[in-house]
Amino acid sequence: MPEYAPPAKRCTAEMDEERRRHPRYPKGSIELKVAPPGIKGILTLNPDAGCLNFSGTGLQFESDRRFKVGERLVVDLSVFDVALHEINAIVMSVKEEADGIRCCGVRFCLEDRPMRKPKIMHALLQIEDKLRTTEAFPHA
Repeated sequence: MPEYAPPAKRCTAEMDEERRRHPRYPKGSIELKVAPPGIKGILTLNPDAGCLNFSGTGLQFESDRRFKVGERLVVDLSVFDVALHEINAIVMSVKEEADGIRCCGVRFCLEDRPMRKPKIMHALLQIEDKLRTTEAFPHA
């Protein structure tokens, strides 16, 4: 498996052109871990994903792992003092770059029963707010 390289701007332009219901924010300080469902508690062994951007309903990341459109994933993410663990997501798009890195867009499965907890929506809104503030006031 090739060594993971930090996220670059290689595949953001294409997805920036898409119309979204929710604004997307640059990754800021998001730490991200991604794994297939069923690997509960082992997400720390899968640090090979770099967040490119985030919205309240999904995110885009780079990885050297192969994911398929429609594949369900479990995502851990944290930014500053807000952390969410085992967020259900589904792969909506995959674009393979020439260097073998894949850009994946995922949508959070907010309709899943475990995801309907108010604390999850509250944390997603907090993350979005922190990224929006960081983007508006980068040196604050």
